[in-house]
Amino acid sequence: MIKRVIFDIDNTLIPWESEYDKEIEKTLDELNIQYTEQEYKEIRKAFSEYEKVNYRFDKKLMLNYINNHMKKQYPIEFMDKVLERWGNCVPEKIEDSVKDTLVYLKNKYEMVILTDWFAKEQINRLKILDINKYFSQVYSAEKTNRKPFKEAFLTAIADNKPEECIMIGDSLERDINGAINAGLRAVYYNPNEIPNYEGKNSYRIINKLEQLKEIL
Repeated sequence: MIKRVIFDIDNTLIPWESEYDKEIEKTLDELNIQYTEQEYKEIRKAFSEYEKVNYRFDKKLMLNYINNHMKKQYPIEFMDKVLERWGNCVPEKIEDSVKDTLVYLKNKYEMVILTDWFAKEQINRLKILDINKYFSQVYSAEKTNRKPFKEAFLTAIADNKPEECIMIGDSLERDINGAINAGLRAVYYNPNEIPNYEGKNSYRIINKLEQLKEIL
């Protein structure tokens, strides 16, 4: 019996648009930090690389990584402001059907968030869209190894057994395979209906979040 439902955020609950990367540029301009177009591209690259090579996220270590990559010394204020800006990056609204689904699930299960990003900024995004109230806890990569590492999922299940929990996310590698390897059940959110066959018998597939009502 399922007791806890674990949601990913980015591109599952909240779309992440490529235009949000422009917040880096806006922050550089706000702080009057000079940069070339190539340097801007390299900063974006450094952010992306940090996410790929680190198991846990730390704001100061992320800044150090960027500074080493760029051979510069950006101030901590740069990191603070970029994260703050990203913490406000949400669409104007989310579909009513998504909120209706969250209400339905909240009445049946305990719901939590498992994110590979910083908790403060992700909580703020949930608050802006008024969906934070559906989740009792936000687990982030600041406190535990990020997905797909087993530790992330075993942290998010808390006192429940793995088989009593189900992970819902848009990444096969991080969300779905990671959850299954940790003993959880999983639902692959595939809104773009990307063809997939590997391991499809071990998890459910949906292309709209409201389909969760048919599963849970």
